[in-house]
Amino acid sequence: MSDKSFDLANKILQQDINACFDLFEKDNFQLINIIANRYLENCLIFDDYQLCLPGVFIKDMVNDYVAIINNPEKRKTINSAKVFGEKLILKIQDFFSDRNEEKLWNDFYKYNLSINEFLREKIDVHYLKNPQFSSKSFEFLLNYIENHVDYLYVINNRFLEGILDIMVRVIRNHDFHLSELTVYIYLKFLGFLYPYIYYENYSSGQQLDNEKMKKDLSFYIEFLNSLKEKTEIDIIDFDKNLWSIVKKWREMYIFYKGLPIERDLLIPVGLKRSNNKSKK
Repeated sequence: MSDKSFDLANKILQQDINACFDLFEKDNFQLINIIANRYLENCLIFDDYQLCLPGVFIKDMVNDYVAIINNPEKRKTINSAKVFGEKLILKIQDFFSDRNEEKLWNDFYKYNLSINEFLREKIDVHYLKNPQFSSKSFEFLLNYIENHVDYLYVINNRFLEGILDIMVRVIRNHDFHLSELTVYIYLKFLGFLYPYIYYENYSSGQQLDNEKMKKDLSFYIEFLNSLKEKTEIDIIDFDKNLWSIVKKWREMYIFYKGLPIERDLLIPVGLKRSNNKSKK
């Protein structure tokens, strides 16, 4: 990217982040999600993999505050919980000056460890923090996806939703390492892309073109499978692969302008037009 394009990207995208910060102060979490989508669409124009991280993190973060504010018991903690979200947005604003991906991931990780305390349910106090168990669980789930990948080609399946639900439960109850957080984010955004690939391969005769679906998903599934073999996450390589999902997802949104909600097929938690949010 040229210096001129670099400056323009920073200028435009920071405006989206500034809007998110203003909306965060006003507890307008629903609109922040829309701005985060707008941010990721703007990233298409500059096509720089690094740029997607702020939008990805804010889109994920805002779900936490929707969960808190929509729970009458937890709503009382919203001001205390917002301290950590404000810190993360400030860190995101700083990212545009140095584009230090590893540092931003660590800031996002620290945020998640903090906000987890507000998201846990009363019964969760019985579960001790044990990141080693989370690592073991994620290893099992990645192997399960690899060994049951054909579930993705079954009509009306909820496979990715089921995997994500277990990941959410495990990391919320037992804490986690950065490696688990990266896997969760990758799978979550694959969950946003998947319905579009499904829709493209779903005929009016209620048949799936399995071979084409396998071809369309192969790149993303192969990378997901590769993550279980790595003891350490290569952040730069990971971010490039994450961007490939986000980019394709927003491109397909442009093409289809969303998906018809009356269809009977997989909509990952949060993709429904009614709330456009996913569990965390």
